[in-house]
Amino acid sequence: MTDKTILTIATFTAKPGKSEELYQVLQRCIAPTRAEDGNVHYDLYRSVEDQHQFLFHETWKNAAAIAFHSKQPHFLALLAGVENLLTEAPSITQI
Repeated sequence: MTDKTILTIATFTAKPGKSEELYQVLQRCIAPTRAEDGNVHYDLYRSVEDQHQFLFHETWKNAAAIAFHSKQPHFLALLAGVENLLTEAPSITQI
């Protein structure tokens, strides 16, 4: 694992009629994620052009912080909560 700071971009596209429900599921993950020691910043954005599109812009201290995050109950709840709300799997890019 790397000790370098990692930027993550995760995009989600809601099914028609599911954007508000998706927004609520995504919102619930913000506060507990920001409280994690390895999180530098974790922000949720909604497209002004397409209200069905959401983007998480995340910065993590290192790969170990991301690994820790991926096992947390709030993150697992997010994954379970979005499963039937998305048009496709989230797109996740790490830089």
